Amino acid sequence: MISSVVAKDVMASTMIAIAAAPFVGVQWSCLYLVFIIAMAFLEVRLRSAGGGFAALLELISPIRALAATSLGLIAISTLDPFAVAAGLAIWAVILFPDLIIDYRKPRQLWSRITPPILASAYFHISSAVEHFQAGERLRAASDLAVLALLSAAITAISISLAERRRAYDRVLGESLAKTRELEDAQRIAALAEHLAGSGHFRIDRDTSRVTGSTGLRDLYDTDPDRTENAFDEILKLHEPIDQARMQGMFEEVFETSRPVRLEATCKLRDGRVKHILTQCDPELDGHGEVSGIIGVSVDMTETRLRETALSESEGRLRLLADNISDIVIWVSKTGSIHYASPSAQMLGYAPDSMVDHPLVDFIHPEDRPEAIRLLDRVFEEDHPEAKLIGEFRFLTQRRREEAVWLEGYANTIRDPAGRPQSAVINFRDVTERRSLEEDLRQAKAHAEAAAEAKSEFLANMSHEVRTPLTGVIGFSTLLSRVPNLPSQAESYIHKVIASGQALLAVVNDILDFSKLQAGHVDLDPAPFHLKTFLEEVADLFAELAEAKGLRLEVTIAGAAPEHVHADRSRVQQVLSNLLGNALKFTEQGSIQVEARYDWTREAVEISVADTGVGIASESVEKLFQRFTQADGSISRRYGGSGLGLSICRQLTELMGGSISARSTLGAGSTFTFDLIAPPADGAQLEAPAGPLEEAEESLRILVVDDLDANREIVRALLEAVGQKVEEASGGAQAVSLAVSQTFDLILMDLQMPGMDGFATARAIRQLSQENSTTPIVALSANVLPDQVAEAERAGMNDHIGKPIVPAKLIATINRWAGVRVQAGSPEMASQHSVGLYGVL
Repeated sequence: MISSVVAKDVMASTMIAIAAAPFVGVQWSCLYLVFIIAMAFLEVRLRSAGGGFAALLELISPIRALAATSLGLIAISTLDPFAVAAGLAIWAVILFPDLIIDYRKPRQLWSRITPPILASAYFHISSAVEHFQAGERLRAASDLAVLALLSAAITAISISLAERRRAYDRVLGESLAKTRELEDAQRIAALAEHLAGSGHFRIDRDTSRVTGSTGLRDLYDTDPDRTENAFDEILKLHEPIDQARMQGMFEEVFETSRPVRLEATCKLRDGRVKHILTQCDPELDGHGEVSGIIGVSVDMTETRLRETALSESEGRLRLLADNISDIVIWVSKTGSIHYASPSAQMLGYAPDSMVDHPLVDFIHPEDRPEAIRLLDRVFEEDHPEAKLIGEFRFLTQRRREEAVWLEGYANTIRDPAGRPQSAVINFRDVTERRSLEEDLRQAKAHAEAAAEAKSEFLANMSHEVRTPLTGVIGFSTLLSRVPNLPSQAESYIHKVIASGQALLAVVNDILDFSKLQAGHVDLDPAPFHLKTFLEEVADLFAELAEAKGLRLEVTIAGAAPEHVHADRSRVQQVLSNLLGNALKFTEQGSIQVEARYDWTREAVEISVADTGVGIASESVEKLFQRFTQADGSISRRYGGSGLGLSICRQLTELMGGSISARSTLGAGSTFTFDLIAPPADGAQLEAPAGPLEEAEESLRILVVDDLDANREIVRALLEAVGQKVEEASGGAQAVSLAVSQTFDLILMDLQMPGMDGFATARAIRQLSQENSTTPIVALSANVLPDQVAEAERAGMNDHIGKPIVPAKLIATINRWAGVRVQAGSPEMASQHSVGLYGVL
């Protein structure tokens, strides 16, 4: 589409062609007009093609101006006065419209007026040269003067136009800036109204015309396209009584010239109810008269809802505070009470009477320092704890000497900067709990005293039972070695020995059970050969099995490591107990010991199966309960304490395993236990102990015991294997002998009248230079763990429990033969020992 500028250029070019035709010829005029029309159509095509031809479009304007200038130059060159007038008119058409129209577009202006200016300059200069050559110097000066005047006029016009252009640009820029500021202010005002949920309006007094902001229409959710009677529509949203109140507010502002505020409710088109607060201020004219009203309406709905919710919450909190049994106290940073809940009446105080008094005034004087320390911690600015707890005795109003124990939970209230300002403390009556705790403490003290009495009784019982058993088993063993005994006497002696060993087994079971219950049993795992271990344990029962005509077989099912890492003595204790039971309850058939290895768990599983009397299925689980057997006839027929399997269960659980049983009445039983036993390196095995039957060398041994029978038994056993024995009947005599003689080993009883074994061992270590490094072995019925540990602290190096087992006695003698311990360091004295617990 042809623009208006192009159309004007075509029309002007047509007039120029007609005006120039008499002087330049119709041919040149038509050629000019065709050229101008072609350039117009080219400009139209380039503009419709897009913005890629901007540089070419800028050339079209000066080309048109150059064509018109050339046509005028041709007319002027004829030197016909009319032709000159026509040429100058053509140049004027090019120059002055552009000066007037395009003075604000310097680049476009100069591109259009440059050709006629250059043509005029060329004409006057060439005319001046011709006149000068013709000798018409005055005419030549006139031509140059005209050219100078033309240049001065164009320069003056250019300067004036430039100044006007700058002034226009400055005014236009200021106007645009103010327009932008006004638009920004309007946007900010609209945003503020939107955020605040408000809107403003103006009422003109003379015309009663009301104008409102967009925020006002948003506030009332009215039609934004409706401008007429919009305020009437807003008024209709209010109840009639509120409409009258609002009209009265407007009239009051007009009459009193004072601001008026009114809050009213309205119901929107969608049914929502809003609370609207409206503030109206008078607008005064130059004479101080009210010319209108400026009003602002604010949505107060959310605020009123919050106030209602807060009021309800305060009511609930007040109801809660009035009815809870705990005492809630709000204290300031100085420790004075701001608020006390009604439950403070339990102390006999009216809550209001406690306000403004220090909290510590109501606390028992003995507890006040601790209460002050708690409050100081509550109000520490950098205290990391969110809640602090303390218990204090509070004084009561009814009886000042009466105190109530209250437990307080303190929460610090801090300002936005994190600084403590006050604290709320919740106090709970714990008087009854404190009384119960005191009863519990007393009960605990009684229980501990009972446990101590039980331990003392157990120790005394163990000592008192083991001491006569030492004589029974010891002398029976010696008597069994007397040659040429009548067969009936030999039978009686073996029955006495068996009875003594059975009684010893019961005592040991009770001690083991007591130690397990107290958690005093520690495991001592070490590598051992699995198959050899099973065969050695079975060999201990082989003679009894053979005597009863039973087959005793040991097998290892599947692949298993040669060596495992576990507590051999405890595993042997469990297996021996199961084998002993199997032999006890089996009269014919066989006993099968089978082991298998679980590589996934690294555990050994051992089962003992017999063909004995069996147990009813409902009685199997009772077997592992303490002091329990399948039925009462078992203890009468076979004996036993009922502790063996209970001890086995606790030991297997201690070793990371379990124990179970399967049995059929009359068809036999199978007991299975497992324990964690990782594969071990055989190179870690300890060297086997020396022979148990006899001593390896002759030693000078001092036996210290207050009972003649015990010394006699030990002397007989030791001299039978070639040892030299000295006796001492008490601690003082033992110290006297130790000071005057040198011994290779000292066997020390612990419980003796006067100087006991502990004091005797310490005295020998301190007073006897000859025996300060002599191994001292406790030989006592005191076998409880704390008793053994006390013997070690007293300077003893090993322990043999009574009643004496000859094999263990000889093994201990062999272990300490030729060994000297480190003097003056009882703790290091056992460096060559297997440990005090190893022989129990």
